[in-house]
Amino acid sequence: MRVKPAAGLAMALLAAQSGAADARWCLSMSGLGAVRAGMSVDQLLPMLDWSGLERKQRAGECWYLRYDGPDAFRLMIIDDHVVRIELAGATRLRTFAGAGIGTTEIELKRLYGRRLEVQPHKYVSGGHTITLRSGAGTEGLRFETDKGAVTAIQAGPWDHLNQVEGCS
Repeated sequence: MRVKPAAGLAMALLAAQSGAADARWCLSMSGLGAVRAGMSVDQLLPMLDWSGLERKQRAGECWYLRYDGPDAFRLMIIDDHVVRIELAGATRLRTFAGAGIGTTEIELKRLYGRRLEVQPHKYVSGGHTITLRSGAGTEGLRFETDKGAVTAIQAGPWDHLNQVEGCS
């Protein structure tokens, strides 16, 4: 089922020449722009132009809204609430510190320092899962790497960052 357009996000994302250039669209531990972890789908849909998004499963279970394009991202939805924001593929979006797809593990260490926890990737031989937990321990960022470079970034409540298979 396709979600009909409402108003705003796609135009704002397209207006920004790069995610790093416009801090309003940088990924934090709790959100991306106006999109915040914990928002209900009913709060989310009216405020944004979802013409580039698609529902992956029916609401009420774990499913995704996915925005395609140069500023691509996915929203994991559980029980009708945003629980995780995900960056992957060729997206231009970045974290507030400047990490994005393609950032090296060495650069991640420079950006975030000793707060990073590095573990072997569950599915990628030689890859890593690198996490950064908020001071309160309730939220975080999770970086997946392959061949020393970031291939995916997730943000949101700590409990949902560790669902390696997503909605599977």
